[in-house]
Amino acid sequence: MIVFIAAYSPPDRIAHTSLGAVRKIEFFLGLLGRLSRDVLLVNTAHNENAWQERHVREWTLAGSRIREISLRTYPVRPVGKMLNLLEVNAIVREIGRHGKPSLIWIYNPYALESMLARALHRRYGKGVVLEFEDWMLARRTMHPKSTLDWMAWRYVLPKPLLCLAVNKALQSREAERSGCRTMLCPGVVSRKLTIACAQRAPFSDPTRGKIVVGYFGSLNAEKGAGKVLALAEYADPTLEIHVCGTGPLSGAFEAAARRSSTLSFHGVLPDDQLFERIAACDVLLNLHSPIEKMSGGVFPFKVIEYVASGRLVLSTSLPDIGISEITDALHVVGDDLSTLVELLRNAAELYEVSQNVIKRAQSRAETMFGERGMEDAVRRLLNA
Repeated sequence: MIVFIAAYSPPDRIAHTSLGAVRKIEFFLGLLGRLSRDVLLVNTAHNENAWQERHVREWTLAGSRIREISLRTYPVRPVGKMLNLLEVNAIVREIGRHGKPSLIWIYNPYALESMLARALHRRYGKGVVLEFEDWMLARRTMHPKSTLDWMAWRYVLPKPLLCLAVNKALQSREAERSGCRTMLCPGVVSRKLTIACAQRAPFSDPTRGKIVVGYFGSLNAEKGAGKVLALAEYADPTLEIHVCGTGPLSGAFEAAARRSSTLSFHGVLPDDQLFERIAACDVLLNLHSPIEKMSGGVFPFKVIEYVASGRLVLSTSLPDIGISEITDALHVVGDDLSTLVELLRNAAELYEVSQNVIKRAQSRAETMFGERGMEDAVRRLLNA
């Protein structure tokens, strides 16, 4: 039995969530389900602001059965998260009722995840895989939760068998802390995305007379959604902008779409429809706020998907992932709106001169981070 510990908050359970995190968690749950057929998800999210007992449910993901233990929730989320830390031994006993773990996989080394990993490792002697997605101090350096999460990672988490890190900064930090094997995993690529994007080449509808621009992700200021909203308000007649996602700015996008002939807002879409919408675009935007101000501790999930789509990608600067063949295909942009609009107006020409680089990056992203490549890497780990 593989135990997967993660804060899983899909959009059908909570209004505003990180869709990238949800897709990445589901990607690895599905992958592990194909390898093991016995996956237990320990959901550490506090999706309800209400008293609720710990409970178990079963559901199916890509043909694999997933058993899920959801932890107790309380009316006040921060208090509830702290109280969950006192329940580690009870949670471990609950896990043991479902079988004996063969591998422990954690999505981010937060305090509860690290404590559960240590308790399970000590009880069953099985290895830990760390999926290192976010630096704990990236957003709030002087905050009790961030400090507690950092201390748990630094002093509680056992040495992993393997660390999958989203960029070289996190890869280096874990290698320095534990000396474990590390592997870059800034994103993952669904086979469904690859198939959808193969059906249509970018800029293949010249009679349309519009450049189709897309943004797909969380709708908040950190992710750069505010800049996309400003671009839509600019209302350049040569552009057709499509936005999918959810977040605090959802209402603003809904309102803007009602009064704009440039913007279409789709909200949250099922994966099949989402990938079709990406395939319909010529240009994809990642306008994330400066990551260097976040200690280089994150990497936008959407970027690897964007590159794997074979579209022209305009992005703000990103942390190093050590794969120049992929990052060379990104066209780095700043904060100036008029410069961005000018680049979009000339996007077809920019794509034409960059087409070979973009195609090489697309192939590399699919090979390294697609379902087959990641499944082979995890299979080797399990066999070892």
